[in-house]
Amino acid sequence: MARAAGKRAKKSADPSTTHTKPPASPASAPPTPFQYAPASLRPFLSTLPTDHIYLVHLDHTPPSLKKRVFAVPVLLNLLITIGLCVRLYYAVPIYLEQIITIFGYDTAYKIDTATAGVGELINAVTSRTFLLMIDYAIFGLIGSWPKEFVFGSRLLRSVGPWEWRRTIGFRDTEIIVRRGRKWDTPLLVGDNPDVAKTWNLDEELTIKVKVDPAMQTTSLAKTGYLLLDKDWDLDFKAMLDAHRLVEKGAIQLKDLENLALVYYEKQWLVWKVHEAPEITAHEQQQDSTVERFRRILTELGAEAVFFRWIEIVQFETSQPGGFTEGRQAEAIRELRTRLEKKGVDYAKFWEDIDGQAGLPGFDVRNQ
Repeated sequence: MARAAGKRAKKSADPSTTHTKPPASPASAPPTPFQYAPASLRPFLSTLPTDHIYLVHLDHTPPSLKKRVFAVPVLLNLLITIGLCVRLYYAVPIYLEQIITIFGYDTAYKIDTATAGVGELINAVTSRTFLLMIDYAIFGLIGSWPKEFVFGSRLLRSVGPWEWRRTIGFRDTEIIVRRGRKWDTPLLVGDNPDVAKTWNLDEELTIKVKVDPAMQTTSLAKTGYLLLDKDWDLDFKAMLDAHRLVEKGAIQLKDLENLALVYYEKQWLVWKVHEAPEITAHEQQQDSTVERFRRILTELGAEAVFFRWIEIVQFETSQPGGFTEGRQAEAIRELRTRLEKKGVDYAKFWEDIDGQAGLPGFDVRNQ
């Protein structure tokens, strides 16, 4: 499965005539499973900042559900705004009195320092400082929520949820664009801005681990506003730009279905997450062999051996020189040791699975 999947990934990653070719560089191909973005996406890609990873899909949930979901943040921000106004009503007179007290006027906050004790002075300073800190936290933190909801923020490129909904309304099909929350920026922006950032194996795995769960069909069945989490945020400006480009005919709605977009080595890449790759008869045979390999190991209570083997194959094939005969022989010896520790008859196991042919990593015979 790993080998067949790897071949199909290379096949899909090949920049064919339908995709923009990369600029001249030492890089031979984009990292799997990404491929070079097609020219049809250029109008949309030109509107995106390059320091985030983006997920794009179409939201087909009913408009009635979208309205109910959006009503929750509307009511929440309305309640927060009312609460802030009430707090302002009571806080403004207090702070005005404290200010005019500084200029010598008699108010409830004036203290005669000549007769007041140390405890009274400390209590007055502490209580007033604490009150100021509480109000600062309320208006600085909680007060920013309604502001961002209506006007957006610098991070949101000055477009908030209210403008998004006011502009596009509630449609049967909507374009949803998510961007990574800070974790993705170090993967795209290197220490030297003049040198293109490249990914190592851990960074590639991080991207796949973040993208795969976010693009599962069970997640995409939800309306867009329910997809906010610790890793992904909605990009409201990108969604407005996408709808505007579709309405102008600059891009097609179908081209924005289930995509992961990233700017890598000065080139936009796309991962069509749920696109079914073309599978040859030979690759189907390999996949069925691997599945049989996994199933028999599971029945023997040794499923962990299967995942360890796939992990070894993927690691070794990524090393300089590839999965050489020496590395293969060493890996196969480890496999045999693990199987025997599980009480599996090594020779009989291969008889049950019809031999090693077609399995990833078994390109040489085990001597």
